Amino acid sequence: MHSFVGHQYSAPLWQPQSWQQCSYCTRFIGRPSVSRHLQFQARAAADQEQVPDASYDFVARNQNLVRSLPLWAGTLGFVSLLANRTLSGIAPIVDAGSSQSRADVLGILLSAVLLLTGLQWLALKSKQIEPVPLEGVQVNYINPDFKLPKAVVQEMQWVWQSLQATSRATSLVVMYQGRTVFHAGMARPGHQLGTAVPGEVSVKAMESGQGNYMPNLVLYPGRKEFVQYLPEATQGIIAQPIGSSGVLVTGTDTLRGFSRLDQVRLST
Repeated sequence: MHSFVGHQYSAPLWQPQSWQQCSYCTRFIGRPSVSRHLQFQARAAADQEQVPDASYDFVARNQNLVRSLPLWAGTLGFVSLLANRTLSGIAPIVDAGSSQSRADVLGILLSAVLLLTGLQWLALKSKQIEPVPLEGVQVNYINPDFKLPKAVVQEMQWVWQSLQATSRATSLVVMYQGRTVFHAGMARPGHQLGTAVPGEVSVKAMESGQGNYMPNLVLYPGRKEFVQYLPEATQGIIAQPIGSSGVLVTGTDTLRGFSRLDQVRLST
C-alpha cells in the first residue's frame, strides 16, 4: 500500500492505475484548465482579504508621507507657539511664574521631539530589495519513470505557471517517495535532472506535516540541501509537504521573496 496526501492505494506511483486509484489525483483528471485558473483567482482574492500583506497596506504604499508626518507636526507646533506669542500680546520673555510660559516650554519640548523623530524616520528608509541574478538553466522536467496521466501533468504545469504569474518563484520541484517527479524553472548548472532527493529539511517537513519557509537561505544550515539542484544564489525557499511521502520545494531569487499570501496559497 502506498499513500499520496493521506490517501491509500495499492499500485506503485509510477504505474498509471495507481493514479486512477488515488482520489487526490482523480480530483484533477478531466478538470478544464480554464476553470481551474478562474477558481485559483477567486481563491487568491479571498486569501488576500483574509491574510494581510505589506504590499496592500496603506503605510507600505505611502512610506515617505508617513515618515514625514512627525516632521510636519513638529514644525507646525513651533509655528503655532510663535504665532500665539506674537498675536496674544504676551511678553516674549519667559516667566517661570506664568502658566502660559510653562505651557510654551512644554509645547517646545513636544515639538522638538516630533522634529527629531521625523528626521530619524526619514534617515532610516528601508532599502528596496532587488532580485539576484541566478546562474542556472531553464528546465521543464517530468520524470518518465512515473508514467503520469496527461491530466496530472497539466495540473503540475498549471501550478508552476500560476506561481510564476502571481509570485517571485523561480523554480518548482516536486519529489515523492524520495524521487523527483517534476522540476520546472531554474536548475543548478550541471545538475542531472531527476536525481534530486529530499534532504533533512524536506524530510522534517513531511514528518511534521508543516511547511518550512527560509526567507534568507544563506543564513540556514540546511541551504546545502537545496543548492544541490537549485541555483547557488537562490535567496529563499518554501518546503511544503505533500502528505507524508512527498514534498514541494519552491525557490525565489529575492530575499524574503515570498509573502504570507504566497505561503497560504502553497499550503492549500
